[in-house]
Amino acid sequence: MKFEHREIPEGINVTSVHPLRELAVLLSGAVVLIVAVVYILGLSAGFMAPYIPFEVEQKLAASFPVEEPESIEVDAYLQQVTGRVVEAMDLPEEVAITVHFLHGEKVSGDTVNAFATLGGHVVVFSGLLEKIPNENALAMLLAHEIAHVKHRDPIVSLTRGVTISSALGLLLGWSDLDLMGEAGVYTLLHFSRSMEQQADTEALHAVYKLYGHTQGASDLFEVINAWHQASGSGEGIELMQTHPLDQKRIKALKDLATANHWTEVGEITPLQQRFVDSLKGREGMLRFNR
Repeated sequence: MKFEHREIPEGINVTSVHPLRELAVLLSGAVVLIVAVVYILGLSAGFMAPYIPFEVEQKLAASFPVEEPESIEVDAYLQQVTGRVVEAMDLPEEVAITVHFLHGEKVSGDTVNAFATLGGHVVVFSGLLEKIPNENALAMLLAHEIAHVKHRDPIVSLTRGVTISSALGLLLGWSDLDLMGEAGVYTLLHFSRSMEQQADTEALHAVYKLYGHTQGASDLFEVINAWHQASGSGEGIELMQTHPLDQKRIKALKDLATANHWTEVGEITPLQQRFVDSLKGREGMLRFNR
């Protein structure tokens, strides 16, 4: 056997691709893989969440502090309107709605907001209630938040948020995740734009069933839009918002009523004067169970 010593060609162990390009390809692939895994997990969690029994959601909500109820005129009127809205929305038998009214001393008086959270809890701030011009707009507000409960949006958002955060934590090595603390839960309870649009649709239908027309429903968003303009807070960049922009929302409601041949003009129902008079300097809670 004869051995031959050959020269090793130059650059045999050196790739022709620039190392930074290879690094970029590897990093891009890793990012795409992580995003795909997290997206699929989040999507799966959101799909499965509505099958979680409502009583489980109520038990989760029971761990958070709730104000003691206080019997005041504003609570009684909110209960009355909430009861009629609930009947119009045909909620599942097991779903119970609890409306919390926050006012003055415990929150900033100019907080113009309302939201639905776990366990059928709906929170409305006096800063928004004081600007509501009529009962039709109040019914639209309550129906919108109750629609989120009916669609199970809070548990879907929470489950999806916890899943995504946990997956990112495991994949990226994050350890400082306050997922189930009070702040963590409220951070995760952001509804998607499609959830908001579905809630608007359900709410307008409820207003139509209650009053026989849809007039006054969009007053809710006229009020919010006026507050956005007056406060200088604006609505931000549409792409970054979960809620549709106010004017688009108002137009969507009108288009929805027209498409469904719902009567758009009718008599506006005024707010109860005792409710209006009692808004200042009061706080309380009401509970309505079907």
